[in-house]
Amino acid sequence: MFGSTVLELAIGLIFTFLTISLITSATTESIASALSWRANTLLQGVKDLLNDQQFTGLALSLYNHSLVNARANGNASTVQQLTAKPSYIDPKQFACALIDVVGLFPNANVQTLQAKVNTAVPDKQLNAMLNGMVERAGGNIDRIRDDIAAWFDSGMGRVAGAYKRKTQLWSFVIALTCAIALNIDTVKIARALWNEPIVIKGTSSPPPAGETAAKQALDQLQELGLPFGWDATARSDLLKTGPRENFGLNLNWLYAVVGWFISAVATLFGAPFWFDSLQKFVQLRGAGSD
Repeated sequence: MFGSTVLELAIGLIFTFLTISLITSATTESIASALSWRANTLLQGVKDLLNDQQFTGLALSLYNHSLVNARANGNASTVQQLTAKPSYIDPKQFACALIDVVGLFPNANVQTLQAKVNTAVPDKQLNAMLNGMVERAGGNIDRIRDDIAAWFDSGMGRVAGAYKRKTQLWSFVIALTCAIALNIDTVKIARALWNEPIVIKGTSSPPPAGETAAKQALDQLQELGLPFGWDATARSDLLKTGPRENFGLNLNWLYAVVGWFISAVATLFGAPFWFDSLQKFVQLRGAGSD
């Protein structure tokens, strides 16, 4: 029965981690949408890429171009006047828009195109890059467009990395807050599962996906009888005085902090990871029940 107990313990903990991961991802996504994190991060990335921090040059012209920002009115002169900001820009559309803004056109020789670049792009670094692209492409507008698209795509890869790090940090903060607010203590739950593995016999399948997945998973966690939340017992456990052999210290606080921290760290793996893991462990339990 030892193996069965370990399996039930694993399933219960995975279900717990899935629940808090769903709550965290839903909360993070709501905050990111409300604060336009993706659009603002993309805008900053374009400004960095074009060396236009003041948003008065190429970045402004591109954000007024319909290929980059079709939902805006195209008349903005400051960031505040942008009526819309895209959350994603296709690299080829960015390249075509930049070609339009700079004034490059097909069937022109290298010298003519470089003259256009020199007139439209005062920034030395960007000017040198575009002139190099024009020269290497021999004036071929299709090759220039592809080179610009590849350059933009590479730059956006770094922007995506920065956005991921930002959301992971906020996800951890949100997860830790949720773990404390809901008292989702991994150590306490693990103890309960080890002592009474029967409490998770009802976990026959993962919670349903969709917009209400977080609430449904939390409801199922409650139905399984796993110890979480701030009832009278949970509050008294943290407030009572510890035994004499521990110098009167209440170690339940330490265990609770460790448990909350583990719950928060587990969310960094993401809900899909725990969802897939739960499916595998549930199948494994079913296979061994004969």
